[in-house]
Amino acid sequence: MIRDIYNIDLEIPNSGIFIKGLENENLIISLDIVKFIKINGEKIKSFGGKLDTGELAKPLNPYIIYKTLEENHKNNFNGVKIIDKIEEENNIVYYFNFGLTLDTFIGQIEENIDEILLKKINKMKNFISFCCFSYEIVGDVTSILPSELKNLKNSYGYEGKNYKSIFKKEVYINYSCLERIVFSNCEFKSKVSLHAVDGSNKKIAFSNGVDFSNCVFEDEINFKFFVSGTPLPDGKYYNNEKDTIFKNCVFKKRVDFHNSKFVNSVYFNNSYFKDYVDFHECKFEKSACFYGVTFEKTPNFSACYFKEQKAVNLTNVNIDNLDFESVEKYIEDNYQDETYKNEIENIHNEEKEKINQINNKHKLRYAKNLKDSFRVIKDVLISQNNILEAQEWHKLELYAKEKETMIKATSINDNIDSKNTTAKFLKEELYNFTEWINFTLLFVYRNTSSHHTSFLKILNFTVVMIALYALLLFWLQNDSVVKSVFGFIVALFFATVIIIAFLSFIARKNIFKLCTFRIFLIVSMGYGVFLLLCFQNPESIIICCYILLASSISLMFFYGKYRRFFIVAFAYIIFFVVLIEKPQFINPFIGVFSSEKLHENKIEKIIQDLNSSSVINLAKISHKDFNLSWYYQDISFVELDAAKKLIVENKDNILDLKEQNLTIATEFLGKKYTEISKAIKQDEITSNVIKSTSVLYSIILLLCIFSLQKTARKNSIVPS
Repeated sequence: MIRDIYNIDLEIPNSGIFIKGLENENLIISLDIVKFIKINGEKIKSFGGKLDTGELAKPLNPYIIYKTLEENHKNNFNGVKIIDKIEEENNIVYYFNFGLTLDTFIGQIEENIDEILLKKINKMKNFISFCCFSYEIVGDVTSILPSELKNLKNSYGYEGKNYKSIFKKEVYINYSCLERIVFSNCEFKSKVSLHAVDGSNKKIAFSNGVDFSNCVFEDEINFKFFVSGTPLPDGKYYNNEKDTIFKNCVFKKRVDFHNSKFVNSVYFNNSYFKDYVDFHECKFEKSACFYGVTFEKTPNFSACYFKEQKAVNLTNVNIDNLDFESVEKYIEDNYQDETYKNEIENIHNEEKEKINQINNKHKLRYAKNLKDSFRVIKDVLISQNNILEAQEWHKLELYAKEKETMIKATSINDNIDSKNTTAKFLKEELYNFTEWINFTLLFVYRNTSSHHTSFLKILNFTVVMIALYALLLFWLQNDSVVKSVFGFIVALFFATVIIIAFLSFIARKNIFKLCTFRIFLIVSMGYGVFLLLCFQNPESIIICCYILLASSISLMFFYGKYRRFFIVAFAYIIFFVVLIEKPQFINPFIGVFSSEKLHENKIEKIIQDLNSSSVINLAKISHKDFNLSWYYQDISFVELDAAKKLIVENKDNILDLKEQNLTIATEFLGKKYTEISKAIKQDEITSNVIKSTSVLYSIILLLCIFSLQKTARKNSIVPS
């Protein structure tokens, strides 16, 4: 690459710092270590070898850089000012119109140089001067003495007004620094990096910390392998206790701190991360404050080490935008890292199977890393006894676990290797099924209660289940629906469409192999054949199909905000109607032990329409001692009511008459006997369906009640 160089070669007076020039539109400012020691050699000796940089060198600031360029008529390149100085009413703004690179170099060494000094030069490759690209005085400036103002101007470039810098292009701090660097209140329109060369793993250390408070970062931040607060060997430094500060910052693009080490305390108070931030494998030796931080996208704290977990402040951290979709997006956006690119580099596009294997391998790696990231923060909060906040991060951990399970299922062929095809198939199916169970549990808990963190969500789901069961009971009592063969065909067709659509969705998403769902499809078909063989009529099949329909409708609860809203709203209306009209529907055990209380008995309705003579004779038919010659002339109301109860209690005998008695009953009762027989059969089918569905309803409602109390206790002061 051809380098575009504009030489300046100006020294900032008596500092050893040189404005080297523009290289590829980057302003290079470097410290000549040899010149610095030559200037300050006597002072270093007078300090006993201890580096008190506050006494050795003037702070580097935009005022002195601007002044040096202007006085030497070098502040212009191709008609553009290198640095613009704009004075406003209350402050001064320095605009760096080109990139900025801060660096060090070792200049020409004299032949007769002292050997001890030469050793110092070889060891001391750090930018020594205090760098201050903004300065702010809070309070009444007029009360400052003139002599002190003059000193502030000479040292920090303060001219009676607060100043800051705005960097329009890249900023590279490509050196370690013994003193503090201050960029507070600055704006960075382009990338900020500690490494001028991408991919560099060089550690950049700041012995006295950095201050980037109140900054706005428009582009990416690369602070990987960043070390802050590291003391010099042999304690030869006067101060390394100042903190690393990123308070009230706005990060609009990616931020990378991975493999960094914070020896001093670090503060990110009230900062806003709009994009991904990476803290993986960072070490925090002292306080780490994330008070009021907002993470718009998923942060990565994987393998982080907090020496003092009690000193980590995660109060008011905003992770409201983090959900299952954000976990999925994080994996999709980040898994194609350098490791992935190196592995896939020599693979041809035709090798789709191998590419898919590599994709799944790295997606799985990122899912596991993300799960560990959430676990790290969860463990810190648990150590602080902050259970309420910990459960939010545990919820995210389970989201990552669910995604991990999905990815595992798609790459099952990569994990199972067997020469025996049959054994491989069985292992694959078994693994698929167990993973499917794990995935289903995580999926259901996520959608019904956000893993026991959302009380309203599980309450809504409970109400929907009650409403569905109430609709089933209402549907069973509707004669026109039960009698309709057309309804059966429609229900069966709709159920088939639901099954096919669900299987297609699963196959399209590649969540699990289709062979597992072939088993479920075969079971469903077998279930349909079983119904036909057992019941021999469409009425009971319609009832069972309703269960399938109700299940498919409940699935809609999991998908789509608007659909979920209308389903929940409709369910609440039904719930309140049930609560007022028939509250017994809510009790999950009534249908198991007293199913007759949940539906209208059709045989009782028909008996009420019979005259006294028919009731008496029907009672005699249903009684074991069948005797037509036994006849009652006058019957009281109480006796008639007793006869009706006798019919209901012995209704099975009416269906099980011997041939002779059946003929007599048919002749005596006529068409009424056929209606009574059909009503008894229908009541029996309805009762059996209610009992069987009530068992399932009881299990679901008990699980809902368990989730309700668990979620309520997690969000209260009552210990779980």
